[in-house]
Amino acid sequence: PKWVQAIKEEMKALEKNQTWTLETIPREKKTIGCRWVFTIKHNADVSIERYKARLVAKGYTQTYGIDYEETFAPVA
Repeated sequence: PKWVQAIKEEMKALEKNQTWTLETIPREKKTIGCRWVFTIKHNADVSIERYKARLVAKGYTQTYGIDYEETFAPVA
């Protein structure tokens, strides 16, 4: 149940931030998959603070020139 709640919280945040829009995909194109990453966050005393779930894109399945043309990285 703790992981289910973490997934629900992540989905709620993704919807609130309008992370994606539904699009019609041409037959010759493929979608980028995603997967869940689960992490247990700890307090300084090593007790469990919370269970964290993140939905991440499988960007490594993309092909340069087909799925994307440029790459960007956040810079501090």
